[in-house]
Amino acid sequence: MNSVKFILLWVCLFCLFSSGKGLPVIKADSVILKQFGEYAAQKRLGELSMDKRIEMIGRFFLGKPYKSGTLNEVQAEMPVINLRELDCVTFVENVLALALLDNYNVISVREFVNNIVRLRYRNGKITDYTSRLHYSTDWLYEMERLHYLNDVTESLGGNSYLPNVGFMSKHPSKYPPLAADKQLVKKMRDIEMSINKRTYYYIPKSEIKAVANKIHTGDILLITTNIQGLDTSHLGIAVKKGRKIYLMHASSTGKKVVISTVPLETYMADISSQTGIIVARPNLVLSEDWLEMP
Repeated sequence: MNSVKFILLWVCLFCLFSSGKGLPVIKADSVILKQFGEYAAQKRLGELSMDKRIEMIGRFFLGKPYKSGTLNEVQAEMPVINLRELDCVTFVENVLALALLDNYNVISVREFVNNIVRLRYRNGKITDYTSRLHYSTDWLYEMERLHYLNDVTESLGGNSYLPNVGFMSKHPSKYPPLAADKQLVKKMRDIEMSINKRTYYYIPKSEIKAVANKIHTGDILLITTNIQGLDTSHLGIAVKKGRKIYLMHASSTGKKVVISTVPLETYMADISSQTGIIVARPNLVLSEDWLEMP
């Protein structure tokens, strides 16, 4: 297939998925969704509170292999679905998308894909590479705007956090769509400037143990970083055991989805680039903006 035909194919696919006439789900992922439907019935997910539902859905993925960069394996920006291989971001996205399903008696593939789009893209709209919520603090800002997640970090005693993001626009060669289009770099820089005008809060990793009793199972944990130009370097779900918090996440070192074998503060202690956590708590009632999004 020559390059022109390849590009035309992806344009057609993009239009098909964007118009709602097709779904970007291959057979292997459909099989996993069917397995999830059986799991949901067995665990009676529809009867669980949102926090417990998130934990149980996360456990469904335990052992699934880790793979980075799965969202960047296509030429055109579209809602890539991969339930077979996960990184820290797609693990959390898939868990939340499944937690948002209205009906667990019949798993709607279309509803699941729509939820992924709402979670992954600003205003639930796919326009280009920059419409994807690349920075986790920006993602949290958008989820808060929809009243889906609530940043509770300040109320837990968090300190002011000003990450000064800019890594993507300063290193466009690391991101093929940016490397290929200078206009996208400019758009990304504008997005970064908007992010940097906001104030966030974080709990330093030395203080996590002191506030562990205030963190809930099912909370989304954004792990902050001291890497210049980035806001966070990892993402996962809190699992409480007694008074201690553990991290359920897609682990690049463990090469699969796991629950940390040690408490969160111990897990983070020897990772010098990890500085603390931002705690996002799921809301039980979604905003009308979320419910009305296409």
